[in-house]
Amino acid sequence: MTGEKLFYRIKRGDVSAFEELFRQFYPSMCVVAKSYVKDDTFSEDIVQEAFIKLWNSKENYNDINSLKSFLYVMVKNLSLNHLRKDALGKKYTKELDNSFQNDISHKIVEEESYRIIYEAVNNLPNQTRNVMHLSLKGMQNQDIADNLGISVNTVKTLKYNALKTLRVVLKDYYVVLLFLLGDL
Repeated sequence: MTGEKLFYRIKRGDVSAFEELFRQFYPSMCVVAKSYVKDDTFSEDIVQEAFIKLWNSKENYNDINSLKSFLYVMVKNLSLNHLRKDALGKKYTKELDNSFQNDISHKIVEEESYRIIYEAVNNLPNQTRNVMHLSLKGMQNQDIADNLGISVNTVKTLKYNALKTLRVVLKDYYVVLLFLLGDL
């Protein structure tokens, strides 16, 4: 069947004519797509998508050459779009994966550090433990003193003694303790 007859039949919605066009151009379109995406499966998907778009817009073409041009351009554009999406997807996925891993690792270290510190603080004498718990909640020395009904100097002394004790108990975690407790 000549190209022009095929074109007019396709334009009228003749599925068998479109299948003929598909059989004629599918292999070469796959070669075009593969030259961009370097993958047989993606190339075939891209070409099939291009043929679907061609079928859906068949009324917009005036001759067989414009139809063929559309097909080549569509395969090229879909291939480039795939490469952009793939590159963005890989970058985004890698960033998410790295971010997730860093967040999880950080969270585990943080939670474990707090658990170790709170366990050590809970083994301190009663009044010292109360001062340290309030301090860990972010309260200032004056607020702790007011809350517990003791002097600010007593709060400072109890904190000093607690840090001295915790230095020994948490000798392997002392840097973490200083980081978390800040400037007590």
